[in-house]
Amino acid sequence: MNYVKNMNKIKILHITPHLGGGVGRVVLNFLSFVKENKNYCHSVATLDYANENSLKTAEEFGFKIFSDMHKEPEKLLKLIEDADIVLIHFWNHPLLYDFLVRCELPKSRVIFWSHVSGFTPPYVLPEKALKYPDLFVFTTPLSFYAEEVKELTDKSRLRTIWSTGGVKHVKNIAPRSHKGFNVGYIGTVDYSKMSSNFLEMCSKIDIPDVKFIVCGGAKHLEIQKQAQEMGIAEKFEFLGEVKDISKYLEIFDVFGYPLNPNHYGTCDQVLQEAMAAGVVPIVLNNPMESYIIKDGDTGIVAQNADEYKIAIEKLYYEPTLKAELSENSKKYAIQNYSLKNLSTEWNHVFGEVLELPKTTKTWPIEKKPLTAIDVFLESLGKHGDVFMIQSGENIQKIKELAKLPNWQSKTKGTAHQYFEFFPEDSELKNLRELMK
Repeated sequence: MNYVKNMNKIKILHITPHLGGGVGRVVLNFLSFVKENKNYCHSVATLDYANENSLKTAEEFGFKIFSDMHKEPEKLLKLIEDADIVLIHFWNHPLLYDFLVRCELPKSRVIFWSHVSGFTPPYVLPEKALKYPDLFVFTTPLSFYAEEVKELTDKSRLRTIWSTGGVKHVKNIAPRSHKGFNVGYIGTVDYSKMSSNFLEMCSKIDIPDVKFIVCGGAKHLEIQKQAQEMGIAEKFEFLGEVKDISKYLEIFDVFGYPLNPNHYGTCDQVLQEAMAAGVVPIVLNNPMESYIIKDGDTGIVAQNADEYKIAIEKLYYEPTLKAELSENSKKYAIQNYSLKNLSTEWNHVFGEVLELPKTTKTWPIEKKPLTAIDVFLESLGKHGDVFMIQSGENIQKIKELAKLPNWQSKTKGTAHQYFEFFPEDSELKNLRELMK
């Protein structure tokens, strides 16, 4: 089917909770890359903010951004109606779920692109979400092993497109002379993402003049204080958010990236960038990292904290091995994580969904009226059952859950984040207090 009529471009509306951070970089780099495409016209609607960099990028490359659309739901519904394709960048964000659960979408063709793997609540893939769009696209094949996906009887609408913001911008980075041996970390500095044993693991690495350079927020000051209390602060530099990672990739000897086994990541842009820059990654054997890194070829996958220590020390004492892994890592990343590949794969999916008729979309829920805690529970699917009846037994279960890093975060779909957006909901307030 040739959908281009009268030389009019096909209108693709991207909807995202916000435009900033890792997902924002993927979206912006993709739209910048496809600016010359003769068939498609892209625009972006953010439910929350669009940061300054995204607004500048949109102006430079000629696509529209409609920001803070949670304040104008009727306008957003009109944008959806006018679009040929609606691509929703999906993860558990209060504003996204509130919009999907409460609003009936006009006739439309909807694709979800999930930026979470779906293994651990609160960042899961509920059955209702999997069945909602015309096509549901994973950012990693790992999501096919998520519990709800395995239980899905009809998988015909599921696809995978590996997420990347491209690595062209870092592939020419060359090592810069520096003192000591630098173990770099870039990304979310919060135990919901990084290993809760991060400081202890670093403290055990026995290398002369080792320095751990940590780039990123949100809890970097809190974790820096913990390092001070442990008496190891002199080994660290906590830099907070950095605008240009290139100058740090130049001085990293290895990329030490031990993550929480229950983290929410799928493809990890910073891991791709470190590899493309030739900075050898050393990771733990979590599903995502084990899928990305070919152990002993493009990096090292450690089975535990002891192996992590041994791996970093090995690369310090064996520079020839480090150089070999660096070359392999760089070659693999440049070949596999390109915006050209991403664009080609999306063109196939866009063509496929254009063959489908537009239909209205309604979230399957009978309860009326809906409260914010109802939306929170919908975002968790069956994992929300424990929060529904706050009996003595359930309260104890909730308190146990509250101890886990993935439930402690102020973001990532926790009760804390939902309360920040909907503070008027008394039940949500009680749950948040219970999970402090």
